[in-house]
Amino acid sequence: MKEKKKIVLDVLKKHLERTDKFESQVLELALKQADGARDDGWGVFYSKGGKRLIAAKKTIEGDYVVKEDTQEIANNAFYGCAFLRSVAMPASITKIGDEAFAHCISLNSVYIPPTVEKLGKNPFVDLDSKVLKNQSAAFVVDAKILYNTERTRLISCLTDATMIIIPKTVTAIGSLAFSRRSKLKKVQLPEGLERIGRDAFSDCDALEEVTIPASVKTIDPYAFASCDGLKKVSFLGIPEHIARTTFSDCDNLMSIIVPKGEEKKFRKMLHITIESDTLVLSE
Repeated sequence: MKEKKKIVLDVLKKHLERTDKFESQVLELALKQADGARDDGWGVFYSKGGKRLIAAKKTIEGDYVVKEDTQEIANNAFYGCAFLRSVAMPASITKIGDEAFAHCISLNSVYIPPTVEKLGKNPFVDLDSKVLKNQSAAFVVDAKILYNTERTRLISCLTDATMIIIPKTVTAIGSLAFSRRSKLKKVQLPEGLERIGRDAFSDCDALEEVTIPASVKTIDPYAFASCDGLKKVSFLGIPEHIARTTFSDCDNLMSIIVPKGEEKKFRKMLHITIESDTLVLSE
């Protein structure tokens, strides 16, 4: 069993994030302990007042029950806890932070309590819709995708479907919403979409082609980064802001189609030179 744990931890350490996030979480946990965070005996650390669950050791396993009166699950709290099976949260929880349960590959049950009013950047990266049970009126799971109640913000894709049609109500795709959905081949973005968040589609290796609606105003850093299969992107309009790293490490991206006469502007925004293997063309 110890050898199996070592193998899993080694894999997580190598592959979870471009920015060596696993290592940064270990360091962050050490700093939080030094700052007075308290271990509850399970390897889970809470703030001095006990209102915030700050972080868990990566070796935590089995079923965990969050302490009563806890109000917040902090950013990255259970990130990469590969042996965690389930998490039960009290009705006092009002916020679940960024990537709080990301990459918990053994997790089979986690609830969003009725009291939760705020979710950070995709707290559920790599999780399946069968794992997540939503009880909050502030959010809704529809067709295995998590939205805010109004369905204007897409928070988390909870399926490995090969094709996704995003509803016309969505104006913002949140950070990391589709990250690491490696089987996703086609996504239909709706007219009316205004923002594509940071890392929204990063590491979607099967994605081959994307059409960006004219309504999109902002594309945040790394929105489509490391999409190994991405070959063609078509812009129907001109966003007000495109991060230069939008298509970072998309090694097979051969053509970006833009509105007529706007090739120079897009090359400048994306830092693509005329000599680049990626061609910026107009139709």
